[in-house]
Amino acid sequence: MDVERRTGGGFARGTLSLVGSGPYGSDMRIDFQNENLIAYADGVPVATVPDLICIVSTDDAEPITTELLRYGQRVAVVGIRCHPLLSTPEALAVVGPGAFGYDVAYRPLTPGGPLPWTVLS
Repeated sequence: MDVERRTGGGFARGTLSLVGSGPYGSDMRIDFQNENLIAYADGVPVATVPDLICIVSTDDAEPITTELLRYGQRVAVVGIRCHPLLSTPEALAVVGPGAFGYDVAYRPLTPGGPLPWTVLS
C-alpha cells in the first residue's frame, strides 16, 4: 500500500504498509533499517529480528530488498527462523529487537502458528 523511506546515519530506514488479500486479509506494517526488523499484523508484533522477514514478488517469487520496495507491488511475506545461537540472551542483546530500539520481546516464529504468512524452519 505504501512505503515511507528516509536515509540517516548511514542507514535506509522506513516503514512498509501492506494490505492483505484473500485468506491473508490482515493489514501489515514492516519497519526496516536496511533489513526488515519487525512485522506487525493488525498492530500486533508477529515477527522480529533475528528471525528473517522476507518480502518476495507474488509474480515470480524473486526477493524484494528494502531499497526496491515500491507502491503497488504485489508481494508475499515469508518468515524464516534464525539459527538457535542467535536467539540466546547474549545474542539477542546485539541482534534482537531491543538492539534496534524496539520495546518488543523476541518471540520465535513457529511453523503452523497464527501468522499470516509462511514460516520456514
